[in-house]
Amino acid sequence: MKRTSHVVGLSIAFALAACSASTPQDQLAAIDKLVAKNFPMAEQQRTDLDKYLADGKSLLQNGKEAEASAAFGEALKILKLAEDADLYNKSD
Repeated sequence: MKRTSHVVGLSIAFALAACSASTPQDQLAAIDKLVAKNFPMAEQQRTDLDKYLADGKSLLQNGKEAEASAAFGEALKILKLAEDADLYNKSD
């Protein structure tokens, strides 16, 4: 039970950290750090992540920062879920 509460606490902290990225560039830097950790994820998660990253980068290049931020936010959600799952699986 104690480990579960730690995982939940970390999940909340990570979610808040993801929301606190102030610019799409900050979000992209956070994404790059998480991608480098190579968390295991389902094929659908990987596909969705790649789509959000490509969309976000394209939108950012076109000067659509708000839309890019939303796409990067979705990518961060996927990565945070993969990170949380990895952390939970390691705690078993």
